[in-house]
Amino acid sequence: MKTRLLLCLAVMALVVPALMAGSLEKYKNWQNSPQGYFMTASERAEWKANVKTEAEAEQFIKNFLAKRDAGFADDVAKRAEMADKHLTVSGRAGSLTTRGKIVILLGPPSSFDVAQREVKGTASGTSEYFQNIDPSAGPSVGDMTTAANRRGMSGDLLKTYTFTYTADKLPVKQAKDLVVVVEVRAGDGTDRIVDRKVAAQLDDLYEAAAAARVAAAAPAPKP
Repeated sequence: MKTRLLLCLAVMALVVPALMAGSLEKYKNWQNSPQGYFMTASERAEWKANVKTEAEAEQFIKNFLAKRDAGFADDVAKRAEMADKHLTVSGRAGSLTTRGKIVILLGPPSSFDVAQREVKGTASGTSEYFQNIDPSAGPSVGDMTTAANRRGMSGDLLKTYTFTYTADKLPVKQAKDLVVVVEVRAGDGTDRIVDRKVAAQLDDLYEAAAAARVAAAAPAPKP
């Protein structure tokens, strides 16, 4: 009995520290946060493979921010704040949704539309709504979203968010404008991109937007 007890204690002495060392609490969802959206594919792979502890996460994020310009963190925070303010549905923070990720990474759309099934009327807007917004400061769709909500667009119904980006506003050259339709369940705020091809296209644009932030902060090559 005594031998078995000692053996169990020895195993626990080995296992418990290993489990503790591999746990993430503060940063366990950082990769899916507004800052984490801007990880490049290589950084995301590095995070998945190498970040297992709080200390490793802190060092990774420190290096991540060092590769971006000094205003990056504030810029992303402002974009997230605007997404939370104008894209939150049923208590689900807008910045932590698909629709929020779109405007955080790509900036304010050229036009924006919110409609809801079984409810007459829509709330629409054009780039004029964003004419006083610095693209680097993040999205502002408050006027249009507020108008939609005032038309009775609430409750456990299906909302359709349509984001349109003109080709010249995208991080890589496109042959035509990008139109993204996101369905949002009004009851809980969960959402999805309707068109799978558009979803795949967005993945490429996200990578381009993330890489652009790194490139913008890189020192100019010496002549």
